[in-house]
Amino acid sequence: MKVIILSGGKGTRLPDSAKDIPKALVEVQGKLMIDHQIELLERHGLNDLRFSLGYRAEDIIRHLNGRYEYVVEEEPLGTGGALKFASRDVEDPFMAINGDVITDLDLKNFVNHYQQRKETPNTIVVYEVEDARDFGLLKLEGDNILKFQEKPKDERAGFINAGFYILDPSVLRGYPGKRFSIENDIFPDLAREGKLGYFLHRGFWTDAGTEERLKLVNTH
Repeated sequence: MKVIILSGGKGTRLPDSAKDIPKALVEVQGKLMIDHQIELLERHGLNDLRFSLGYRAEDIIRHLNGRYEYVVEEEPLGTGGALKFASRDVEDPFMAINGDVITDLDLKNFVNHYQQRKETPNTIVVYEVEDARDFGLLKLEGDNILKFQEKPKDERAGFINAGFYILDPSVLRGYPGKRFSIENDIFPDLAREGKLGYFLHRGFWTDAGTEERLKLVNTH
C-alpha cells in the first residue's frame, strides 16, 4: 500500500522550534519528526512512501537523499488539495498521514482492519483524549463515524481524528476545488453518507505541532 505523508507544513505554531526549517525537520526526542514517521511505517512493512512537500521543500528533499518519492506543491493547497495532487496517479486505496504526529500506532492492524471491512472504502484512526478543545470531537456509531463536531469551548473528553487515513482516491478526485481541507470539506460529507469507518488506537499518540505539545512529548 502506498503511503502519502503530508510534510509541507511551515510550522507556524512552532515559532521557536521550526524557525527557518520546515516542521518535518523539527527534532523530537533526539530524532527528526520525519524520521520518526519513516521508522514507524517501515517497521510495519510500509515502504512505498511519497512525501507531499511545500515550504522549504529543498531541505526535506536533501534529507530524504533520493530514498523516497516526493511531490512539491507550487502553492499551498490545504490537506485535501495536497492529497489530491500527491495521489493523482494512484489507482488503489492508499494511506495518508499528517506529518506532525508521533505515535506507536500498530499500522499492520490498521491495514488489516480496513481490508476486513470492504463495505467502508475510507477509514480513519481515532484516539480518545481527555481534552478535545484543540482538536474537535467525533461522534461514533457502530463501526462508522457519524459526525464531525466543532471544537468544544470547555474541556471535554472524547474521540478525535488521529491523522492517519486509508482513502479511496476517488473521494479526492471527485472534489471540484484545487485547494481544500480533507478534515472540513471531505470527511463530514463521507460521515453523513455512512462511508467513513474508524480504527481505534489505544496506545501512545500526540500531535507535536505546537511548542507546548512538543515539550510534552520530549519529556515522555
